[in-house]
Amino acid sequence: MRRVAWAVLAWLGFWALAWAVVPPALRHVLHTTVSEQLGRELSVGKIDFKPWTLELELRDLRMAAETSGKEPQVEIQRLYIDAELQSLWRLAPVIDALEIDGPTLRLARTSAGQTDFDDLLKKLSAPSSATAAPDAQPQRFSLYNIVVKDGAVDFGDAPQKRVHTVRGFSLSVPFLSNLPADRTVKVAPHLAFQLNGTAFTTGAQSTPFLDSRDTEATLQFKGLDLQPFLAYLPSGMPVRIEQGTLDADLRLTFQKQSEPALSVSGVVQVHGARVSDRQGGPLLSFDMATAQVAALQPFQRKVHVASLEWRGPHATVRRDREGRMAVLGGAAQGQGATKAGTTAAPDAPWDMVVDRVAINGGQVDWLDEGTAVPARISARDLRVRATQLALPLTRPMQFTADARLSSEAGSDAATLSLQGEVLAQSGRVAVSARGWPLSMARPYLANLVQPQLDGTLDSDGGVAWNGSSWAAKIAKLSVDRAEWACAPAGRDCPAGAATVSGLRNNAAWAEIGRVEVEDALIRMPQRTVAIARVVTLQPKVRLERTGDGRWMVERWLTTVPDTAGKGRVPVAAATRTNAAPGWSVQLAEVSVDGGALAFNDAAKAQPVAVLLDTFQMRAKGLAWPVNAGAPPVSLSLSARLGAGRTDPGNLAYEGTVQMTPLLAQGKVQASRLPLHLFKPYVDNPLAVDVVRALGSFNGEVCYAPQADGPAVGVRGNAALDDVRVRALAVRPAATGPADGAAPIRGEELLNWKSLALQGVDFTLAPGKPTALDVKETALSDFFARIIVQPNGRINLQDLAQPAQGPPGVSATAEASPDITAAAGSTPPQAAKPSMAPVMRFGPVVLTGGSVRFTDSFVRPNYSADLSELNGRLGAFASAPPAEGGEPAMADLQLRGRAQGSASLDITGRLNPLAKPLALDIQGRMRDLELPPLSPYSIKYAGHGIERGKLSMDVNYRVLPDGQLTASNKLVLNQLRFGEPVEGAPASLPVRLAVALLADRNGVIDVELPINGSLNDPQFRLGPVIFRAVGNLVMKAITSPFSLLAGWMGGSSELDRVNFAPGSAALNDEARKTLDKIGQALSERPGLNMTVAGHAQREAEQEGWKRAALQSRVAAQARRMAARGDQAPSEPQALAPGSPQYADSLKDVYRGTDMAKPRNLVGMAKDLSVLEMEALLLADMAIPDEAMRELAQARAVAVRDYLAGRQVALGRLFVGAPKIDSESANGAPHAELTLSTR
Repeated sequence: MRRVAWAVLAWLGFWALAWAVVPPALRHVLHTTVSEQLGRELSVGKIDFKPWTLELELRDLRMAAETSGKEPQVEIQRLYIDAELQSLWRLAPVIDALEIDGPTLRLARTSAGQTDFDDLLKKLSAPSSATAAPDAQPQRFSLYNIVVKDGAVDFGDAPQKRVHTVRGFSLSVPFLSNLPADRTVKVAPHLAFQLNGTAFTTGAQSTPFLDSRDTEATLQFKGLDLQPFLAYLPSGMPVRIEQGTLDADLRLTFQKQSEPALSVSGVVQVHGARVSDRQGGPLLSFDMATAQVAALQPFQRKVHVASLEWRGPHATVRRDREGRMAVLGGAAQGQGATKAGTTAAPDAPWDMVVDRVAINGGQVDWLDEGTAVPARISARDLRVRATQLALPLTRPMQFTADARLSSEAGSDAATLSLQGEVLAQSGRVAVSARGWPLSMARPYLANLVQPQLDGTLDSDGGVAWNGSSWAAKIAKLSVDRAEWACAPAGRDCPAGAATVSGLRNNAAWAEIGRVEVEDALIRMPQRTVAIARVVTLQPKVRLERTGDGRWMVERWLTTVPDTAGKGRVPVAAATRTNAAPGWSVQLAEVSVDGGALAFNDAAKAQPVAVLLDTFQMRAKGLAWPVNAGAPPVSLSLSARLGAGRTDPGNLAYEGTVQMTPLLAQGKVQASRLPLHLFKPYVDNPLAVDVVRALGSFNGEVCYAPQADGPAVGVRGNAALDDVRVRALAVRPAATGPADGAAPIRGEELLNWKSLALQGVDFTLAPGKPTALDVKETALSDFFARIIVQPNGRINLQDLAQPAQGPPGVSATAEASPDITAAAGSTPPQAAKPSMAPVMRFGPVVLTGGSVRFTDSFVRPNYSADLSELNGRLGAFASAPPAEGGEPAMADLQLRGRAQGSASLDITGRLNPLAKPLALDIQGRMRDLELPPLSPYSIKYAGHGIERGKLSMDVNYRVLPDGQLTASNKLVLNQLRFGEPVEGAPASLPVRLAVALLADRNGVIDVELPINGSLNDPQFRLGPVIFRAVGNLVMKAITSPFSLLAGWMGGSSELDRVNFAPGSAALNDEARKTLDKIGQALSERPGLNMTVAGHAQREAEQEGWKRAALQSRVAAQARRMAARGDQAPSEPQALAPGSPQYADSLKDVYRGTDMAKPRNLVGMAKDLSVLEMEALLLADMAIPDEAMRELAQARAVAVRDYLAGRQVALGRLFVGAPKIDSESANGAPHAELTLSTR
C-alpha cells in the first residue's frame, strides 16, 4: 500500500508540477524560440493546462505583423487540444479534440510579386538542420474532432487597391489518422466560409493515407462576384473580363492507381458576364450560362458536358479601320509568348464532347469600321440548338439556329435560319433567309459606288463541303422592291433627269419589282456557277451621260485605301488587280418582264432622250465565258420605244444569237420605231433635220461573219411612216455656230404618212454584188417643198453640206491623205473594183401626195400647190439594157390637182434607175386658176391677174443619148387683169390685149415647144409665161365681158337684197342670196363690196310704225323678265296674238301717256289687242330721220351678215343711204356693188 500511496503521491506531484510548469514554459517557448524561428513576435494571453486530462487551452494567441504598429497578422481567440494517454504507448500523438476558435489571418500584397508574409514563407521553407534518413517512416498521428470555427481572413492587395475577405470560416474533420489500423477509415471533412460575401460549402470523403487516395468531394457556392479577381488574370490576354458572378455545385472524385485520375462533375453557372477587348470595346455579355458537366478529367485532357446553355448572350464582333479583328489585335502582346530561339513542346489535344448546346435570346452585333461608312448589323433573338458537339469534330454535330437581323439602314424584320451537320472536314448546312434588307450591304457598296441599295431578300439554300471542295446550292432566291438610289446629299450622285413612270422613288436610278433565282449551284474549286432560272420583274433603270461625255457611273465610283501607303486608288484598278480568273457561269433560262429604261444623252449637240418600256425578254442556254463553237442562245425579246408624249413604237425579236463568233438569225417585228431619236448618232451629209421618222419591219434577219466580210440577209416587209424632214435654216454669220447647240429648223422640206416596202429581200455577201429586191412599194400622203430662193437658186441645190473634220484639223489636211511611206515599205495594194448593186422594184403606188412650190425670186412671191397626187409606177430594175437596146421601162400613171382646182394627169413610161434617165411621158392639166400667177404678170406685164384659168397638154421624151424633146399646149380661159401696178418693171396694155386675143368663148390657145439635153439641162419657164401673157393682152383688147355675172354664176339678181316694208330684218330669201355672195367673196379675196340701203318715205310709214311697236313690246317683255314677273320670252312667244304679246302690249299701253277711253268712274278701260294696237299706232309719230336710219340699218344688216360668213370687214363698205321717190319701182332693198381692192 505504501508503494501505491507513494506512486499516487508521485503522480499527483507530477500533475501539480506539470500544471504549474507547463504554462509558463510554453509561454516562454512561444515568446522566445518560436518567435525567433518565425521572425515575428508571438504572444499568448492565457494558457490553461490540465495534466490529469492532458487538455491544453491557449487564448488570445497573436503573431505580430512584419511592420510594427499594425494589427497582428495572426490572431486566434482560443486553441484547444485534448490529447490522449494512449499517445504514450502508440508512440504517436493521439488527439481526441482539436478546436480553433476565431482565427483571424491578415495578409497583404505590398507590391507586384511581394507580400507581407514572404519572410515567413522563406523561413518555413528553409531546410532543417536535421536530415531525415532515407528510409524514415512518416510521423504517425491520430486526430479526432478537428474543428475550426468563426475564422476570418483579410487579404489586402495594395497594387490593385482591393481587400478580399473570408468570413465565417468553419472546418470540421471528424477523424484523421495515418495509424495502420485506421488507414482504411474514410475521412469526411466539411468546410464552409464566405469569400467576399459569397458562401462556400464543401464536403468530402477520402482515404488520404491509402495508396489509391480515393477521394470524393463536393463544392457549392452561389453568387461569387468575379470582378474582384479579374485583376489577377494575365495581362497578355486578348480580352478583358469586366464582370460576372459564378455559381457552382460540383462533385470531385480522385483516385491514384497507375496514374492519378481526377473527375469533376456538376453544374456551373455564370450570371451577368461582360467581356471587352483590350481597348475596352464590348465583345461578349450574357445573362446566364449554364454548364452541366458530366465529367471533367484534366489529367486525361477530356471534357464531357451533358448540356451547355446560354441565355441572352450579346456578342460584338468588330473590325477596325486597318482591317484587323478587335479580338485578335493584341493577342501577340501576351506574356506567355514563347521565347525566341525556343520551341514549345506540343500539348496533347483536349477531347471535348458536349451532348447538347442551347442558346436562347442571343444577339450578335457586327461593327465594321474598315468601310467608308461603318457597317452595323445585328442578329437578335438568336436561338441555337446543337447536339453531339465534339472537339475535335470526329462525330457529326447536328445543329439548328435562327435569328432576326437588323441594321441601321434597314428594319428588324429579317430572319435567318440554319440547320445542318458538321464534321471536321465535311458538313452541310441548310440556310433560309426571309426579309433581308439589301440596305445592310450599303456600307460595303459605299467603297465602290455612291448610290445606295435597298430592297428585301428571301432565300432558301445550303452549303456543303468536303475538305477543300465545297458547293453552295440556292433552291430559291428572291429580291423584292429593290432600289438603287442616290442619297439626298450626294454631290456627285444627283437625281437623274430621265423620267420613268411608276418609280416608287423619283431619285432612284434603278428599281426592280422582284428578282427570282431558282436552282443555282456554285462549286469550288471548280469555280463553276450553274443557274436553272432567273426571273426579273418590273425593272426600271435610268441611264445618262452628261454634257462632258461622262456616264453617271463614272461620277459614282469611289476609291479604296492603298495598302502600300500611297493614298487611295480607284476601286476599278484594285478590283482588276485582285480578281481571280477562271470562273464559268451557265444560265439555263433568264427572263425579264415589264422592264423600262430611260436614256438621256447630253453629250450630243442635240440631247437624246429615249424611253424603253414594257420590256420582255426570254433567253435560254446562256454561258460565260463564251467559247468559240458554243451552241447559240435562244433569245426572244420585245419592248416599246419612244420619247415624250408621242406614242411609242414596238420592237420584238425571236431567234438565236451566238457571241463568238457573232451570229444572229431570227424574226424581227418592229412597229413605228422612232428612228429620229437616234439622229445625233448618225453623220448627216445633208443640211436637213429629220424631225420625225417611224420605222417598221416584219421579217427575218440573218448575220454571219465570213473570211472576207460579214454576210447579211434581210427578208420581210418594211415601212417608214410619219416622216417629216425640215431644211436647216442658215445661222447668221455674225453669231457663228454655237458649240453644242441644236440645229435651227427651217421650212418643211419633205414628209409622208407611209412608205411601205412589201417583200423586201436584201442580200450582202462577200464577193457578190449587193442585191435588193422589193416586190411592192406604196407611198401615201407625201409632201415635198420646192423653193426658188431670192438669189434664184432652188433650195434642193443647197442641201449638201461640207463634211466637218475634228477641231484643229485644217481642210487641206482632211482633203489630202497621208501618202508618205517609210523607206522599204510595201506599196499599198490596189483597191478591188466595186460591183454595182442589183436592184429590182415591183410596182410603186403613190397616194395622197402634194407638192408646194414657192418662188421668192419674184415680187410679190408666188406659191403653187400640187395636191391629191395618186398614181402607179410599174416594175423596174437596174439591169443595163442589151447593147444597142433601150432600157426596160415601167408604166407610169399619176393624177392630181394643181392649186386645188386644176386637174393633173401624167401617163407614160419611166425607169428612174437607168443611166441616163429613161422616160416617155404625157401630161395634162385642166382649169388652173391664173390669179395666183399675178406676180409673174406684174413682173413682165405690169398688171395683176384678176381672173382666168389655164389648161395645158405636154409630152416629154428622153432619148437614150439624153436628148429631151417636149411639146406644150396651153389654153387660157376667161382671163382678166387688174389695174396697172405702179412701179412695176414693165407696163403693157394687157387689158386691150386680152380683149383682142380672146375668141367669142373667151378662150386663148398657146403652143410652146421645148428642146434640150439632159447632159446640159436648161429648163426655162419664161417662154411659157411670156407667150401666155401676150395672148392675154390681145384677149383683153378684143373681148370685154361682164365681170359680176361671170363671178356670181351668171345671175343678174345678185346685186340687190329685198326687205319687208319698214323693216331692216333679213328674210330667208335675202339670207340665201347673201350666202352665195359671201361664198363668192371668200373665194375671191381681191374684191371689195359696197352696200347702199334704200327706203321709201311714204310707202313704208305704216310698216315703220308697226315695226317700232313690235320693238317696244319686245323691250317691255325683256324688262318684265328682268324683274322676275315672268319667264324670259322666246321670239316666237311674242308674235301678235300670243298671251305674252298681249300682256306686254297691255303694259306698253298703260305706260304710254296719251288719251285713253275711260269708264263711268274715270278709269281707263280694258281694251282688246287690236284696239290697243290701233290707239298706239295712231299716237305714234314718225321722226324726220326715220327713213334714212331705216335705209342705213338695211345696209348694216347686209354687211354684218356677210361678215358672219367669214368675209373680212375690211372688204365690206357701207354706202350713203338713199330715199327713193314714190314713183320708184320695186320693193324696199339694199343695193350691192363690187370693186377691186
